[in-house]
Amino acid sequence: MKYTRFDVKYYKAIENITINLSKNVIPLIGINESGKTSILHAILAFDKDKDTLMDGLHIDAKNKYKTVQAECKLFAYVLFVDQAEFNEIGQEISLSMDSPLYTWLRTKFENREEICLSRDNKNNLFQKTYSLVGENEEILTSKKLSQLVNAIVKRLPNILYFDDFSDRVPDTICFSDSYIVDQKLGRGIEREWQQIIVEIFSRGIDEKFSLIDFFKLSNEDEQENYLSDVQDTLNREIIEEWRKLKQVYSGFGEDAEDLTLKIRHTHENSKHIFKFKVIDSENNDSKRLFDISSRSKGFQWYFNFIVKLKFNPKYKHHPTNAIYLLDEPGSYLHSSAQTELLKKLCEIGKDNKIIYCTHSQYLLDPEIINLSAIKIVSKDDGKIILEDYGNSIATRSLGAFSALNDALQLKFGFHENILRRCILTEGIVDYYFFKMFLDLKSTRIMPGAGCGQLKELISILISCSEHFVVILDYDGEGRNSYSTYKHYFEESFTKYAYQYEGLRNDTNDFVLEDVLDSYDIERLKTFTDCRNIKNAITTLFYSSADKVTEYKKLMTDNSIKSLEILKRKLCNIIGQKV
Repeated sequence: MKYTRFDVKYYKAIENITINLSKNVIPLIGINESGKTSILHAILAFDKDKDTLMDGLHIDAKNKYKTVQAECKLFAYVLFVDQAEFNEIGQEISLSMDSPLYTWLRTKFENREEICLSRDNKNNLFQKTYSLVGENEEILTSKKLSQLVNAIVKRLPNILYFDDFSDRVPDTICFSDSYIVDQKLGRGIEREWQQIIVEIFSRGIDEKFSLIDFFKLSNEDEQENYLSDVQDTLNREIIEEWRKLKQVYSGFGEDAEDLTLKIRHTHENSKHIFKFKVIDSENNDSKRLFDISSRSKGFQWYFNFIVKLKFNPKYKHHPTNAIYLLDEPGSYLHSSAQTELLKKLCEIGKDNKIIYCTHSQYLLDPEIINLSAIKIVSKDDGKIILEDYGNSIATRSLGAFSALNDALQLKFGFHENILRRCILTEGIVDYYFFKMFLDLKSTRIMPGAGCGQLKELISILISCSEHFVVILDYDGEGRNSYSTYKHYFEESFTKYAYQYEGLRNDTNDFVLEDVLDSYDIERLKTFTDCRNIKNAITTLFYSSADKVTEYKKLMTDNSIKSLEILKRKLCNIIGQKV
């Protein structure tokens, strides 16, 4: 099975949001305390197998902002992956081909229709059971319905959660001697890491040789031989990944070429105890052992991430369609390494779903992720709101967009050649617009930070540029800024300023997007699935070149004519041939 979306109602400060999984890598951005973590926790709470994580913090749905709260409801929409999965479920519950339930199930599979499941909730306490939702009475009263729901739930993909600030590798992972007999595991983090050890041994040695078999060995040499095989697997899967990351940036304080992993086993006080160790041979090839916790925070985080990624119990048999929830990933990694981490997340996201919260512009690189996948999280009157980037109405001055704006500006860059022949725009969106729609060869376009924040850049251009033009909107703010710069710079500014002359009636306001015909504005918003035209321009810029070309071919003659006039005016000011 695979998840397609979640509906969350009355979970903490969330009253009603939908998390659509149409994109594989989904960043959540917003100011602190806006509710990003609550959204991750709500998704995790759907998986009953994760109830003991974080001491059950995520399955407490109470809204601390209210004394009275409606009953929490978590809904997941799922699809069949393939014919084999459909056949397995039918056989598992002995579903007769002439039963209405079989007909309903086949219709869902053949038409790729979503199946809606809810996690049962009683008195705001999550149960270990699930229910089918939204179907007719005949289906909901079927005698085999509970068996069917259990069969579907058993095949749901894994949901993994990574908390950057509190999620750390434990110093020891212990199994009691009784595990050999009853195979009982602990709770919460203890259970999670016990399961990882079980999986590491299964993967590192042989499926037929279990951890229990290892515990039964009495010969120390045999134990060491098996541990050696396990360590080889760990180093292949973990250190190799770390080495790739460090090739980009070498300032972590640890040279990956000199690191290897060791797993230690001791038996004390009726307990089998495992410890992960790092062997560092950086100092004149002298090998020294260290705890994972003594290494850099960047290494600790990445070790935790990769181990849980590759050695969770469901990974081998169900390595796809999992959901990875990451709260502030890579906060301890250098900026270059964060960029590489983003590439790694996108690689994992080819076959899975990645949802992560971030305040880092390096994890929002528009050349790596799809801008339209970004979700904006905000809070209004104590209620958490989730919106698509293209449709967000969040007040940008609050800082929710600061990381994204930094990411977009970073992709612009600055260097000496930009000053020779240059167009200075009010902001980054204007930059995208001119780069896409005006073919101005040998001319650089420099984005400002708003029409009232250009004084320093104008000073630089006056002193250093051979030819430049400053473009301001012809609206109240643009006219005020023009007057300010005219008073300050006089003719040094006015002869290089442009406010869409030749395109406007001087009695009316005229801004950047008015260059396009109103029909083309609406088409661009539809084309990029954005309600806001500035978001639509940004999204189109970071789309593929083919998509930009496709849109330009659809433009009306009015827009094309306006763009030609604009280009001639600019070329005339900067002394460039059209």
